[in-house]
Amino acid sequence: MPTLGEELKHKREARGITLAEISEETRIGTRFLKAIEANNFSILPGGIFTRSFIRAYAKQVGMDEDQAISLYLQQVAGSVVEEPESVNQTTQQPAAEKISKLPTAIRPASQPSVAAVEGSRRFQPIAFRPSPARTSWSTIVIGGGIVVFVVIVVLLLVKQLNRGSGETGSRATSVAQRNAPSTSATQPSGQAPAQPSPQPAAPEQPTQTAESSGQPLIVKVEAATGDSWIKYQIDDAKPTTLVLKHGQSQDLPPAQSQVTLNYGNRLTLKLKINNRDANFPPETPKFASHVVISRDNFKAYFQ
Repeated sequence: MPTLGEELKHKREARGITLAEISEETRIGTRFLKAIEANNFSILPGGIFTRSFIRAYAKQVGMDEDQAISLYLQQVAGSVVEEPESVNQTTQQPAAEKISKLPTAIRPASQPSVAAVEGSRRFQPIAFRPSPARTSWSTIVIGGGIVVFVVIVVLLLVKQLNRGSGETGSRATSVAQRNAPSTSATQPSGQAPAQPSPQPAAPEQPTQTAESSGQPLIVKVEAATGDSWIKYQIDDAKPTTLVLKHGQSQDLPPAQSQVTLNYGNRLTLKLKINNRDANFPPETPKFASHVVISRDNFKAYFQ
């Protein structure tokens, strides 16, 4: 019976489709597609992501998806092989049995048991218990005296500073009163003092939002309903791959222009953009696809 990889490869070659074309349609790397054809499932992400990749591949070559998953499960279940016994009992004999076969005349007078020998070889950890610290009364008294002295010095300094500031303020007030011109001398009799002209109020400046002020885009992803495989790219940086377990979340590094996300299953993901709950647009593919969140289109995720 042909394996899953052989069946998929046969159908792909029969249709004249290359791995690059399948990768372009499914957004799955050619490295993963070659691993599926070679039945090397160990390098795939595993779990729901591996089954999603196999379903997408089978759909492209015209193979029944459920049949492909059934072949995959049969191969995975049949690959478990029971390990041989690590100890060859026919070549090793207990020490007690060897001693019992010796003649009575040459047996040692007091032979220790095997359990005693094994027990003597075991490492017996030694627990070191630190002795409790002893504080003398003289140390406590000296420490308390130093604290009291410091408090008294601080209080004296504060009192001196307050006294100096009060004297300076009173002197400045008296000098200002002496230098102030008399109102009756400068204002003609019978006329009211001139009122200052009102200053026009400054126009209110419009409040700038975080997006218009040039702040970076901050995207947070969370595996809300199950495990999720994600590959993200911040601006022109190198792509990074991560796997979130159910309930885990990750704050991606801030982006100046855009964030590119590649995911295995969109239904398990929950988004936040700049600390606001966001949703994928309805036309976004659910499996094995990617999206770009930029300053031009991020508002579409808040609808």
